[in-house]
Amino acid sequence: MTLRSLIRPLREGLRWLGEQLFPPVCPVCGTALGRGERTICLRCRWEMPLTDDWVAARNPVVARMERSIPELTHAAALFAFRHESGYRRMIHALKYAGRRDIAVAMGEMFGRELRESPFYRDIELLIPVPLHWTKRLRRGYNQAEEICVGLSRSMGVPYDFRSLRRVRRTRTQARRRDAADRHRNVEGAFRLTRPERLAGRHILLVDDVLTTGATVAACAAAVRRDAAGVRISVAALAAVRGAGR
Repeated sequence: MTLRSLIRPLREGLRWLGEQLFPPVCPVCGTALGRGERTICLRCRWEMPLTDDWVAARNPVVARMERSIPELTHAAALFAFRHESGYRRMIHALKYAGRRDIAVAMGEMFGRELRESPFYRDIELLIPVPLHWTKRLRRGYNQAEEICVGLSRSMGVPYDFRSLRRVRRTRTQARRRDAADRHRNVEGAFRLTRPERLAGRHILLVDDVLTTGATVAACAAAVRRDAAGVRISVAALAAVRGAGR
């Protein structure tokens, strides 16, 4: 009997005890998860304001991104972001409260939709929007990477967390309401370190929330500058509808 085989039952027992003392709750509505429910309750999954962007050649995310990403292949968000909804609390939890499991679960959910879409069937590589190392150190993880983990599981597509880097620390985009100011804030903030990994491939740039799209556009600019023949699509868990371009 190995040490690992002894530790595993202990870990599972501690997890079970923790769930009995502190039952997991839905990050959207706050109710305790029932039997068979994972991460998000069934009601909140059912009521999620899905966009269906992935089945439409023209959609609000494509319209928002095509001006800043020349020759954009496609773009989609899983659901519409509304500041007053419980789904905003869910996004806040996966970004700032250590809930990596939410990011992975939502990535899996989104990936199941994208793998059936004709616009995403030939995606070859998942590229998350990178965090600056100081922010990653403070937060402990990059939520876009965790979304990629979930997408990869559902789509069967590999991810690359090393080729695109954030080389300049920028101020928080959420505090900048003006679209032009957001674009200036992230201009030149990213660099492609391994262009040969992306050249000639169809990549999916992945982020959590799309507002003006300035950050994703800056990532795309860095990719297009150094990777020849790359095709770029964009996926975000949520998109703010009606945001300025």
